[in-house]
Amino acid sequence: MCRAEPDVVDAVRYLELLASEAPATSFRDPVADAKSRGVGGADLRRLSRAERLAHEVRGLIEQQRRRTASLSGLLDATRDLLDAGDVAGMLGLVTRRVRTLLHLDMSYVSLYDPELDADVVRAVDGHASGLTPGFQVPKEGGLGAAAHRRVAPFSTSDYLADPDIRHSPEIDEVVRSEGLRAVVAVPLSRSDGTHLGVLYAAGREVRHFASDEIALVGEFGRLVAQAVSVGLERQRIRATVERLSSDVRRAEEERERGWRLRGSQNTLMELVLSGADVDRLLVVAGQLLEADIRFEEGDSEVPRHDQGTAAPKEADGRWTCPVRGAVDYGRLVLSRAQPLHDLDVALLRSCAQALAALLQSRATGTALQDDFLEALLAARPGTRQLTARRARGLEIDLHSPHVVVVARPEGGLSDRARAWAAVYAREAGGLCSRREEHVVLLLPGADPSAVARAAADSCTVATGRTVTAGAAGPGARPDAAPGMYKQAVRCLDAITVLGATGGVASPRDLGFLELLLADERDVKGFIGAVIGPLLEYDEQRSTDLVPTLEAYYAANSSPTRAGERLFVHANTVARRLERVSELIGPRWQEGAGALEVQLALRMYRVRTYLRATDDDGQG
Repeated sequence: MCRAEPDVVDAVRYLELLASEAPATSFRDPVADAKSRGVGGADLRRLSRAERLAHEVRGLIEQQRRRTASLSGLLDATRDLLDAGDVAGMLGLVTRRVRTLLHLDMSYVSLYDPELDADVVRAVDGHASGLTPGFQVPKEGGLGAAAHRRVAPFSTSDYLADPDIRHSPEIDEVVRSEGLRAVVAVPLSRSDGTHLGVLYAAGREVRHFASDEIALVGEFGRLVAQAVSVGLERQRIRATVERLSSDVRRAEEERERGWRLRGSQNTLMELVLSGADVDRLLVVAGQLLEADIRFEEGDSEVPRHDQGTAAPKEADGRWTCPVRGAVDYGRLVLSRAQPLHDLDVALLRSCAQALAALLQSRATGTALQDDFLEALLAARPGTRQLTARRARGLEIDLHSPHVVVVARPEGGLSDRARAWAAVYAREAGGLCSRREEHVVLLLPGADPSAVARAAADSCTVATGRTVTAGAAGPGARPDAAPGMYKQAVRCLDAITVLGATGGVASPRDLGFLELLLADERDVKGFIGAVIGPLLEYDEQRSTDLVPTLEAYYAANSSPTRAGERLFVHANTVARRLERVSELIGPRWQEGAGALEVQLALRMYRVRTYLRATDDDGQG
């Protein structure tokens, strides 16, 4: 059996060592064995050459392993970038991966900000104290500017000691504070070549970057640039979609608000056209705005030059809106816990406009009432049919009992008093008119004193001023108004002369005082007001109530002696006096009332005697 040549056997041994991935130190063993056997010369040189070749093959294998590991890490990084949800998360993965790939201490990435026209650090990985997101990288100097100019990775083994770098004081200060030495910068560019940013990786030891590391980080930078560019574009598209969606939602909300506002305005207009009262409109306005709303009469406190376009204003937690038509009616005051939005403000203004329209329409109706009442008071001949038609149009029944009230607020007749008169007459189903110093009200009712007292009290509450009022009536014919107005004015004058400011009186309240104080003494009217029901009763039933009452007074209020004068029993006198009380009330038995009745009886007898004398003389 022939023995193999020693160099061939030893060469095969090197192949076995490489196949078993033996450590590099074991490559010295075959040469050492050959020397121990006395091999030398050309055989030993060939064997040493085989050792060198084995080392080279091992280096190539290690290099391939490193490349494979780098490519695997690059592939993992690519998958991570694809899975990243947003750009911020993507940048965090990028800095962590590049630091791991190159086994360095820290990494950071900056992106170009067009508003600042500068690169701004967006993510940092590794321990850092002075370099934080938001740091603005100077345009000139540093590795980033060099990498951007070269459009390729740029590195240094020791940044601060490298004379070939264009240094920047700001960057040098950051590098010095972080203790950085070896740094590599990778430019990030979009597919069209525009600058996107720079990826940095750095270590705190001096280090020379190998060419395969530079190639690896350059390839990684291209992947990062594409991923970030796509992420930014998606982010821009997402922002655009969100903005458009927000615009659509805002447009839909605006449309809904518009429909709601128009619906609310229609509701308010229906109230105005139907002639609803102010309280009803305020209730509906409060429901529409879900708030407490009240109307304050008087000056709206809006400057004259702003009144045409005055809008609601907020002050002291309340919203106020002027109510203006032909005049300044006042203002709406709104209170609620929630703030008012634009729609609410517009709706509040619509409520104020509706209220102004309602008050303005009432003012127009009040003008018609004024004209009609003035026509009644003037008592022009030949207007009976016209008066009847106008009364029906205003829904006024002049054939039912009604009274006339003349009211005078202290300090003169203000706009507020005029407005009160219009509203009060409308709500009471009557008429109103205004003179220089007083308002005239024609109101339904049979008791002039009670009607006047209610009107005076209401006017005092509305105006805050003392009100004096005279009244007369009742009457049940359209032509009764002039006479009742004259009597009411005389009563008002009588109260004024007596100094009873704030008082209320009718002819029955004043009695004979009204007759004595009047410039034109209406004796017939006085007699009719005091004992008229007795005279009518005697005339219609042929009774003797008036003579019985005269006999009763003449007998010093003794029914027995009065019966003797009349030749009737005292019980008959008593029954007749009960009828008297039913017809004119119990005042005929009281002091002032008895005096008025006795005066009226005397005047009636005198007028009867004078008429009889006149008739005899003519006969």
